Amino acid sequence: MSVKYVSEEVKEALKKEHGEKLKSVIIPLDDDSTEEIEILVVVPSRAVAGQALRFISSDPKKYMEILVKNCVVTDKELIMGDDALFFSTAPMIAELLPIRQGKFGKV
Repeated sequence: MSVKYVSEEVKEALKKEHGEKLKSVIIPLDDDSTEEIEILVVVPSRAVAGQALRFISSDPKKYMEILVKNCVVTDKELIMGDDALFFSTAPMIAELLPIRQGKFGKV
């Protein structure tokens, strides 16, 4: 299995721009996962999440496109141009949505 990683120079430059919101995602390039690519994404902002979530039920493809177009910062053209990469990347970004588990208290 081989992974094509983003260069350290690119990572450092993007870390300076995006800080802790920058995340690494490894996506398989083939069905057997023998080749993979690392892409860098940013955690969806509240505005991006809100815009995307409006379409989650009515137009799931648009929901995923909003996430991918607004959050992927490396190899965006590659991801958008390949259905398998696109459908692998969108759920990974959705998992980054900052949702914490709450608890009910007693009154």
